[in-house]
Amino acid sequence: MSEFKNFDLEKEIETRGRKIHGFVNIAAKPDGSYVKLPVLMAIGKEDGPIVLADGCNHGDEHEGAEAIISAYHALDVDRMKGTFVGVPVINMEAFNNLSRYGTSDFVPVDMNRIFPGNDKGTISQYVAHFYAENFVRKANALITIHGGGNYLYLEPITLYQDNNDEISKKSAEMAKVFGFKYLWKNKDYSEDSGFLDEVSYRLGVPSITPEIGGQTTRNGSREKNISDTRDGIMNVLRVFEIIDEPVKPVQQQINVEVDYLFIKEGGFNKPQKRPGERVKKGECLAIITNLFGEEIDRLEAPYDGVIVGYWAYSVCQPRSWICMLGKVE
Repeated sequence: MSEFKNFDLEKEIETRGRKIHGFVNIAAKPDGSYVKLPVLMAIGKEDGPIVLADGCNHGDEHEGAEAIISAYHALDVDRMKGTFVGVPVINMEAFNNLSRYGTSDFVPVDMNRIFPGNDKGTISQYVAHFYAENFVRKANALITIHGGGNYLYLEPITLYQDNNDEISKKSAEMAKVFGFKYLWKNKDYSEDSGFLDEVSYRLGVPSITPEIGGQTTRNGSREKNISDTRDGIMNVLRVFEIIDEPVKPVQQQINVEVDYLFIKEGGFNKPQKRPGERVKKGECLAIITNLFGEEIDRLEAPYDGVIVGYWAYSVCQPRSWICMLGKVE
């Protein structure tokens, strides 16, 4: 393991045909340890594109981190043309606390709402700035992986850029070969959303956001979720010809537009449909009961669709979303 001082991605990949991993120290903490980024680089024997993959932008979303580590160890640099850069955990402070948010800021900050960051801001803003400038800007493609974390469950779905240009076309190609069952177009871009994939687009870097699983799957499909995510990473590397192999075929995919559906009253959340289940407009998706077992609210499907995600806890708060419904295109 190395400690990267004055990290410069372009200089690191000048020495070809090697694997190297270690920490980039960002800033010292009061106890003498560092806010840092773990980095894994598989640098091919021959020059070529740079594909960047990251996980744990939210610290409780672990599938991406484990998949990145697995992909790194599976790669053979002697057969690569280009570089795979993996940052399994962007938000180390949140990761250490098993939380979506870090705790080093004065108030909790959602890191995936503050990109491209600020080099004069709080520590989370600075980490976001450092990552955008030193990693994303220098990559030819970005795979930024999310999951359900502590709060929700997600069917395998990949968000991709859709702005009718060359960057978007490459993003769509990446999303398709990644192989997740559901494809989700990102059409509503905002200059100040803070989302990493949208900042990547403005930097001219095609990106995708695969999302999968959550802590509800830890005893069930955890290993499959990790291996499917790793296989998706490897297939994107084949698209960019970093791995000299044919792109592997993927399952039939479904294009959806996703809405978060909100409930009015808080209480015990009793889902009436399963993930991946098709529903008709007006069907009951969930029933909310109070502490006396009485029904106080119910959620009905606003259109025909498919359940792609749901609130993981058995209790929900008032005016909170509890279901993600995909409208099939």
